[in-house]
Amino acid sequence: MLGESDEFSEILKTGFPMYLLIAIPLLLVMSPVCPANAAHEFTVYRAQQYSLQGTTYGSKSSIINLEARSLKTWSSRSRHCVFVLMDNFTTEAYEQIASGSGALVLVVPPSPHTREQQNRMIEIEQAILLSDTAIPIYMINWSTEVNNLMNDLADSKIIDENASSAAKAFINSVSANGYQIVVSANKPVLQQNIAISTIQGQLIGYGFQDKLPSILIVAHYDSFGLAPELSYGADSNGSGAAILLLLAKILSRVYAEKNRPKYNVMFILSGGGKLNYLGSKNWIEQQMEKSNTLQDVSFVLCLDSLGSNKNIYAHVSKPPKDDSKMGNFMNELNNNLGENGLKIIHKKINLGSDTLAWEHERYSIRRLPAFTLSSLKSHKNSSRRSILDTSETLDSKIVYRNAQIIVKTLVAHLYDYNTSETPKVNVDFESLRTSLYLLVLQPRSTQIIAQKNHPLVDNLFSLMSKYLKDVNVSHLTADKVDPQFSFYTVTRATLQVYSVKPAVFDLILTLAIAIYLTIVYFFIQFVPIIYDFYIGTSKPESVISLPKKNNRKEKQR
Repeated sequence: MLGESDEFSEILKTGFPMYLLIAIPLLLVMSPVCPANAAHEFTVYRAQQYSLQGTTYGSKSSIINLEARSLKTWSSRSRHCVFVLMDNFTTEAYEQIASGSGALVLVVPPSPHTREQQNRMIEIEQAILLSDTAIPIYMINWSTEVNNLMNDLADSKIIDENASSAAKAFINSVSANGYQIVVSANKPVLQQNIAISTIQGQLIGYGFQDKLPSILIVAHYDSFGLAPELSYGADSNGSGAAILLLLAKILSRVYAEKNRPKYNVMFILSGGGKLNYLGSKNWIEQQMEKSNTLQDVSFVLCLDSLGSNKNIYAHVSKPPKDDSKMGNFMNELNNNLGENGLKIIHKKINLGSDTLAWEHERYSIRRLPAFTLSSLKSHKNSSRRSILDTSETLDSKIVYRNAQIIVKTLVAHLYDYNTSETPKVNVDFESLRTSLYLLVLQPRSTQIIAQKNHPLVDNLFSLMSKYLKDVNVSHLTADKVDPQFSFYTVTRATLQVYSVKPAVFDLILTLAIAIYLTIVYFFIQFVPIIYDFYIGTSKPESVISLPKKNNRKEKQR
């Protein structure tokens, strides 16, 4: 009997691994998610990370490996990656998330956006830009797949507040499906060899060059927004830079005539406009040291954001006198604007502020007569620093209309308003649109284009060389000991989404497997004992032995 018990035990022990081989595939088959179809990939854009004049801004992290939650199901007591539409987000919610140790993915809703949507999105964008947070922040464009993910997260029962009982809420949380967000980007490091480029060129007037007055036309060409890769800056300041290029083309024809104006005109495409106009600051300092370009300046005309509406504002640090060159130009511009007229806005330079309001202030500090023409009434308009400033929101016809008026006024001023000598100029819409497309169809955030020999800088240099003389590029690099500015790597990454069960499901599954293995273990250990006990306690049946017949005796008888 004992041999039979040992044999049964050996059968169970040798057969036990076979149960596992059968159980594991069954668990995989019964799983509600097919592993082959569980992963999705999206291109995401990391929020700004930079420093300006010793102050750091933006998001310091780039790596995410967290469970996804919607704003509704997010909990500050645990680490989650929160997905939220930008127009449904608030600064209060951002402050709560930023104070934790999770992550944030902002979904940019599809355009067109209502005015209310734009205001909410710009508000949260500016709040993040002015903050300094340790959590990774990414932006993603809306798509059908992203929308489905958002709906799944919103309908998730991981945290079911509508459950009728705690037991039902617990069951819902265990049975719900979740998503794991993984962004395996490199760790952000300081960008090296950053150089802000400023391009200059000029047209030389009739007479002795050194004795002629100069007019400076300035526009910065970089953009700024929450995500560098999404910062197109169509109006601010693609429109201003495009008008500058158009002026260079038109005036090059005027200056090719024998009766050219008695002014030198300097064109300056400055870099670092969104970094407190550091490109203009560096250019002015170089001119002060090496040349006499700034000795006789009639005025400095800065162009900024001229595509939002037909109103044109002249922003000045000091109102000009009516009989001054700058005053005469503004009066002529006011006449050409007709009913709208030119609206002059006077704002003193705030030397106590870390940043300047407009680019002309860089020149006004040096006591040069300067002003900025813009369609924006205030420098505080947040659209100047927004990812919403795209070609879709820019009206090229408004840019063209404003360009026509500026060209007409400038040409008349160059000939001292002598109508008999002033040539008629043709403002070509296609030339303006070509310049706009060159600028606004690619992101121009400083950390993207601030590389030597960047294609955009090369193209702008080529265009200016086509129309102007003495075209050259000056570069501003950050000081290695005390840098005025710095940027960090990782501006875009790949976000992977995996459909998974929540952590509580893993806990329950682990407990179930442990109980199952315990039962199997004790079954193997105690079944032979129980079997032996059963055999030992059972009564054997009595056996009656019959006597054998003696066949030999029978034969003898």
